[in-house]
Amino acid sequence: MLIAVFIIVIIAIVLYCLLLNGSDSAQEIPATSSPAIKLAILNGCGVPGAATEVKEYFINHNPGQIDVVSWKNVDRDLFIYNKSIIVIKKDDPEKVDFLKQFTGIERKIFALDNNAIEDLQIVLGDDYKEIFK
Repeated sequence: MLIAVFIIVIIAIVLYCLLLNGSDSAQEIPATSSPAIKLAILNGCGVPGAATEVKEYFINHNPGQIDVVSWKNVDRDLFIYNKSIIVIKKDDPEKVDFLKQFTGIERKIFALDNNAIEDLQIVLGDDYKEIFK
Protein backbone atom coordinates (compact mmCIF):
# COMPACT_ATOMS: atom_id res chain seq x y z
CA MET A 1 0.00 0.00 0.00
CA LEU A 2 2.78 2.40 0.91
CA ILE A 3 4.59 1.60 -2.35
CA ALA A 4 1.45 2.37 -4.40
CA VAL A 5 1.08 5.79 -2.72
CA PHE A 6 4.78 6.49 -3.32
CA ILE A 7 4.47 5.59 -7.03
CA ILE A 8 1.37 7.80 -7.42
CA VAL A 9 3.18 10.74 -5.78
CA ILE A 10 6.21 10.28 -8.08
CA ILE A 11 3.98 10.10 -11.17
CA ALA A 12 2.12 13.24 -10.04
CA ILE A 13 5.40 15.13 -9.56
CA VAL A 14 6.74 14.03 -12.97
CA LEU A 15 3.49 15.02 -14.71
CA TYR A 16 3.45 18.38 -12.94
CA CYS A 17 7.05 19.07 -14.01
CA LEU A 18 6.34 18.04 -17.60
CA LEU A 19 3.27 20.24 -17.80
CA LEU A 20 5.05 23.16 -16.19
CA ASN A 21 8.11 22.88 -18.45
CA GLY A 22 5.98 22.22 -21.52
CA SER A 23 3.96 25.41 -21.08
CA ASP A 24 7.08 27.52 -20.58
CA SER A 25 8.87 26.16 -23.64
CA ALA A 26 5.82 26.64 -25.86
CA GLN A 27 5.88 30.36 -25.08
CA GLU A 28 9.59 30.81 -25.57
CA ILE A 29 10.71 32.17 -28.92
CA PRO A 30 14.47 32.30 -29.39
CA ALA A 31 15.82 35.83 -29.72
CA THR A 32 17.85 34.73 -32.74
CA SER A 33 14.86 33.39 -34.65
CA SER A 34 14.46 34.84 -38.07
CA PRO A 35 12.39 34.22 -41.15
CA ALA A 36 13.17 31.71 -43.89
CA ILE A 37 14.29 33.70 -46.92
CA LYS A 38 14.23 32.56 -50.54
CA LEU A 39 17.06 34.45 -52.21
CA ALA A 40 18.18 34.95 -55.80
CA ILE A 41 21.73 36.16 -56.49
CA LEU A 42 22.31 38.18 -59.65
CA ASN A 43 25.72 39.06 -61.04
CA GLY A 44 25.45 42.76 -61.82
CA CYS A 45 29.17 43.53 -61.94
CA GLY A 46 30.25 41.25 -64.80
CA VAL A 47 32.94 39.33 -62.93
CA PRO A 48 32.72 35.77 -64.30
CA GLY A 49 31.39 33.39 -61.65
CA ALA A 50 30.51 36.10 -59.12
CA ALA A 51 26.97 34.80 -58.49
CA THR A 52 28.25 31.24 -58.03
CA GLU A 53 30.96 32.47 -55.67
CA VAL A 54 28.41 34.29 -53.49
CA LYS A 55 26.06 31.28 -53.61
CA GLU A 56 28.93 29.21 -52.17
CA TYR A 57 29.44 31.88 -49.52
CA PHE A 58 25.82 31.48 -48.42
CA ILE A 59 26.16 27.69 -48.36
CA ASN A 60 29.23 27.94 -46.10
CA HIS A 61 28.18 30.89 -43.89
CA ASN A 62 24.40 30.54 -43.90
CA PRO A 63 22.75 30.66 -40.48
CA GLY A 64 20.08 28.34 -41.87
CA GLN A 65 17.42 30.89 -42.70
CA ILE A 66 18.53 31.63 -46.27
CA ASP A 67 17.71 29.38 -49.20
CA VAL A 68 19.47 30.40 -52.42
CA VAL A 69 16.96 29.46 -55.12
CA SER A 70 18.81 30.86 -58.15
CA TRP A 71 22.08 32.49 -59.21
CA LYS A 72 22.80 33.98 -62.62
CA ASN A 73 23.77 37.12 -64.49
CA VAL A 74 21.40 40.09 -64.57
CA ASP A 75 19.02 40.24 -67.52
CA ARG A 76 20.60 41.32 -70.82
CA ASP A 77 24.01 41.18 -69.14
CA LEU A 78 23.72 44.80 -68.01
CA PHE A 79 26.81 44.83 -65.79
CA ILE A 80 26.39 48.40 -64.56
CA TYR A 81 26.27 47.94 -60.79
CA ASN A 82 29.04 49.61 -58.79
CA LYS A 83 27.38 48.87 -55.44
CA SER A 84 25.50 45.73 -54.41
CA ILE A 85 21.81 46.17 -53.77
CA ILE A 86 18.92 44.23 -52.26
CA VAL A 87 15.87 43.96 -54.52
CA ILE A 88 12.63 43.39 -52.63
CA LYS A 89 10.29 41.09 -54.54
CA LYS A 90 7.90 40.34 -51.65
CA ASP A 91 7.42 43.05 -49.06
CA ASP A 92 8.45 41.54 -45.72
CA PRO A 93 10.39 44.04 -43.57
CA GLU A 94 11.60 41.32 -41.19
CA LYS A 95 13.26 39.41 -44.05
CA VAL A 96 14.76 42.58 -45.49
CA ASP A 97 16.16 43.62 -42.12
CA PHE A 98 17.64 40.17 -41.52
CA LEU A 99 19.37 40.13 -44.93
CA LYS A 100 20.64 43.68 -44.48
CA GLN A 101 22.08 42.77 -41.09
CA PHE A 102 23.59 39.49 -42.35
CA THR A 103 25.24 41.04 -45.44
CA GLY A 104 25.74 44.67 -44.45
CA ILE A 105 24.13 45.79 -47.73
CA GLU A 106 22.15 48.95 -47.00
CA ARG A 107 20.93 49.86 -50.47
CA LYS A 108 17.54 48.47 -51.42
CA ILE A 109 14.86 48.94 -54.05
CA PHE A 110 11.34 47.62 -54.43
CA ALA A 111 10.39 45.54 -57.46
CA LEU A 112 7.38 43.82 -55.93
CA ASP A 113 6.20 40.66 -57.67
CA ASN A 114 3.94 38.24 -55.79
CA ASN A 115 4.51 35.64 -58.52
CA ALA A 116 8.28 35.57 -57.96
CA ILE A 117 9.77 32.45 -56.42
CA GLU A 118 12.26 34.43 -54.37
CA ASP A 119 11.46 36.86 -51.59
CA LEU A 120 14.56 38.97 -52.18
CA GLN A 121 17.39 39.33 -54.66
CA ILE A 122 20.92 40.53 -54.24
CA VAL A 123 22.36 42.22 -57.29
CA LEU A 124 26.12 42.03 -56.94
CA GLY A 125 28.05 45.20 -57.62
CA ASP A 126 31.77 45.83 -57.93
CA ASP A 127 31.91 45.89 -54.12
CA TYR A 128 30.75 42.27 -53.67
CA LYS A 129 34.20 40.94 -52.71
CA GLU A 130 34.32 43.39 -49.80
CA ILE A 131 30.89 42.22 -48.59
CA PHE A 132 31.31 38.47 -49.03
CA LYS A 133 34.83 37.88 -47.70
